[in-house]
Amino acid sequence: MSSANKPTAPYKKIVVVGSSGTLASYFINAFKQAGNEFQVTLLTRPQSVNKLKQQVNNLPQFNIRPVDYNNETELTEALRNQEVLLSLLANEGLAQQPNVIRAAQKAQVKWIIPSEYGSDISRPALRKIPFFADKLKTRELLESNKQIPYTYILTGIFADTYVSPLFKWNLNTRNVIVPGDGNSKNSFTPRQDIAAYTLAILRRLDQYRNATVRVASHTLTTNEWVRQVERASGSKFKVQYESAEQIKEQIQKRKIKSNYDHAQVQDELALTLAEGESLISWGNNRLDSDKLPEVRPTPLDQIIIDSLEN
Repeated sequence: MSSANKPTAPYKKIVVVGSSGTLASYFINAFKQAGNEFQVTLLTRPQSVNKLKQQVNNLPQFNIRPVDYNNETELTEALRNQEVLLSLLANEGLAQQPNVIRAAQKAQVKWIIPSEYGSDISRPALRKIPFFADKLKTRELLESNKQIPYTYILTGIFADTYVSPLFKWNLNTRNVIVPGDGNSKNSFTPRQDIAAYTLAILRRLDQYRNATVRVASHTLTTNEWVRQVERASGSKFKVQYESAEQIKEQIQKRKIKSNYDHAQVQDELALTLAEGESLISWGNNRLDSDKLPEVRPTPLDQIIIDSLEN
């Protein structure tokens, strides 16, 4: 889709929370490519200001504003006169998201896009996982407020982080632990595509009032991932299969010890893959990717090559 045929965004003033998180640099690049289409205020902690200045290169469409996320009065003032709150808070920052939402409601922003990127936490199995607890709190807060519309954007797993130790890949030893039988399909989207899809959604925001938008660049099984990685790397991987029952036993043992740590997060993510719970097009839910024709998904081969090189 040419720029001349793109819809005109109903809201231009975007305030970004989580400007130094894992997604932010991809969004900054996407906003740069959009030129003066949006006026973007990047909220950040004071210690991250210089890093952001280097990223935006004094471009006039960006404004950097340091803020104390624990100071609700200061946060509310920073959000005042903004139109869309776009939260990019990473997992470790999601406990603060309800505070940000309350400040946005006081500041009377016109629309809220929370940090929902990832799996569909409306699935009953995922609502029980501690990893998603903070996102559920944010949803409850948004859905109880009838004044400010919101949009949830679901993307599945970040494809460009999938071939990594977090998902039990070891590129040095060419080993991978595959959850379940490896045949469950799940949704995957790289972070650069997530940013592109989000800007496309911002251009059509009035179509997604209090709605969920489902976008995915790729839908495939873990076994298909292994074959693709082997082909791209030119080497065989030693595959160990870990059943859903084994994963559940490991999670239960950690719960008994009250030891919620990185290993349990790994197991919880593995369980979602084993059971296909990270598939966002489930039941009557369909992907909305084809409604955003200006976004061309990054080819899977390119995602894998970049992962292997990094």
